[in-house]
Amino acid sequence: MLVLCAIISVELEALTMVSMMKQHVLPSAKAAGMDGKDVASSIASVEAGLSGMHGAASPLEKAKLARVLRLETMEAARDVCDGLEAEIPADLWTLATYQELLFLDSNQAAEIVN
Repeated sequence: MLVLCAIISVELEALTMVSMMKQHVLPSAKAAGMDGKDVASSIASVEAGLSGMHGAASPLEKAKLARVLRLETMEAARDVCDGLEAEIPADLWTLATYQELLFLDSNQAAEIVN
């Protein structure tokens, strides 16, 4: 049962990542005049990992593929996205930045006071 929960968790994370890259990262890169090939390649890699998991013959094989997807493929995709976040101007980046997330409470407090 634990293995099944882990597989489902990885699948949800991967699907969320693909959605975020398609809806936010790739359009932001294109808006900034970048070709977005690295993002498109990362999306394809994560989707291929998901497809492999779905086609696995056994729960053990699915778990092994989920491990590679989560710890290797998705990490590489995240590196691409993190690199673009640093390069794309803030006004074109449609996701919350790390700085915004880290200081969210203090930013909200400042807005309430003003």
